[in-house]
Amino acid sequence: MTDSDLLALLRDCYHPVLRRNIVDLDLVRSVTLTPDREAPGANSPGVPQKFIAHLTLIAPTSDDTANAHFRAQVENRLLGLPTISRVDLTILPALFPIL
Repeated sequence: MTDSDLLALLRDCYHPVLRRNIVDLDLVRSVTLTPDREAPGANSPGVPQKFIAHLTLIAPTSDDTANAHFRAQVENRLLGLPTISRVDLTILPALFPIL
């Protein structure tokens, strides 16, 4: 798993109003992966390495409910992967709020 793989996976996450993926809409500011040394079995031989996904995204709207759905969508997409153990997600305020 690489940072580029993580970005590609985010193409499955969509803006709640515009219904376009968040990568094409340029809502992704940064994505990085760091090894999770505290994950169960992290130091055991033969156990695949787990990562913490660190993301900074721009909120798609100023609507708190839509943003909560957006956060859940991103977290669920990444936490469904066997290589991601945790998601550290920062959401910045919307630049051009769409209500």
